[in-house]
Amino acid sequence: MSTPYINIHTHCTHAPTEQIFPLPNVIISKDYLSPYPCSLGIHPWYIELNTKAQLDALHQYGTKKQVLAIGECGLDKRCDTEWSLQELIFRKQINYANSIQKPLIIHCVRAYQECLEILYEEKVSVPVIFHGFEKKPALAKQILSLGYFISLGSAILSEQKGELIRQVPLNKILLETDDKSVNIIDIYAYFCRVRKIEMQLLKEELYQNFMHIFNYPIGK
Repeated sequence: MSTPYINIHTHCTHAPTEQIFPLPNVIISKDYLSPYPCSLGIHPWYIELNTKAQLDALHQYGTKKQVLAIGECGLDKRCDTEWSLQELIFRKQINYANSIQKPLIIHCVRAYQECLEILYEEKVSVPVIFHGFEKKPALAKQILSLGYFISLGSAILSEQKGELIRQVPLNKILLETDDKSVNIIDIYAYFCRVRKIEMQLLKEELYQNFMHIFNYPIGK
């Protein structure tokens, strides 16, 4: 089996194929689990009043073999969820990820410094991926300097992220489609054109990143 294209974060539930390995995000409050490898978390948009039920569901399903990561979870200053509640649930998910030693996939909107501060305060001990990153290289550098990873999505296709693509270390990134109707192969191809690297090199680098973070055998 050849090295697959890895889609680290998608909201479309598809079975892995020989060519593409997707990691669907399952949001607690909609459907609790996928039969395929997935991430599982309490998204800040969907925190419910009965947070105990959501946390209980996370604890019930989070240790399942097919759940490779906790998330997406995090902070969002543009949503209506009370800020203190967002912080509380984010901290609890960090602690839970630490306890079961599964990576965290972070949703962050206009709250990067707050997210970084909380990760530090909660002594995160697992790999951390900031998904859907589309900010400036300086912020990427700050995140990567802390040992975290960033995942780039369809925003790079806007042709406005060339500097970020050219500067980011290949051993610290992943690629994704998130909730967009775009093919992950197109995101890989665009990254390669801007970075001026061969597709096989990028596929190999991202495969190694995936293995380092998740230690989950795929392809090959």
